[in-house]
Amino acid sequence: MKFVKISQTEIGNIRTLYEGVMASASHGLFFREGILTGSEIVKIAREEQGELLNTATKLLIARGWAEDVKFDDNRVIVHGSIEVGDSNQPTCHRLRGVFKRLYEAAEHEKFYCEELECQSQGSQSCVFTIKKVEE
Repeated sequence: MKFVKISQTEIGNIRTLYEGVMASASHGLFFREGILTGSEIVKIAREEQGELLNTATKLLIARGWAEDVKFDDNRVIVHGSIEVGDSNQPTCHRLRGVFKRLYEAAEHEKFYCEELECQSQGSQSCVFTIKKVEE
């Protein structure tokens, strides 16, 4: 598998570009990108036959998505997200999509993921909450 490296500055510039063209609608695209990334992580974890969230943590850190990821029941705490930049609102839309996909694969149910705190807004960490979608 081939990889390309993109800097945190480039990620921020891409976010700014899309927000300038599409406003907050771009956040949905970033979220969907995250779901696709999460699907690849699920595939790799299943091939390695490791515990899904442990393997996901290792992959997210190794690939530069974050410096640290902690899964705690229905919360995920992230330090050093690649998506962090200057903003007055949460910016980690791709990670939101990744975590949604990971929980859905682990639990075989639909989930909703929201970023409650973001380092982009001055928080010490990015905190995501994961909630089961009641159908």
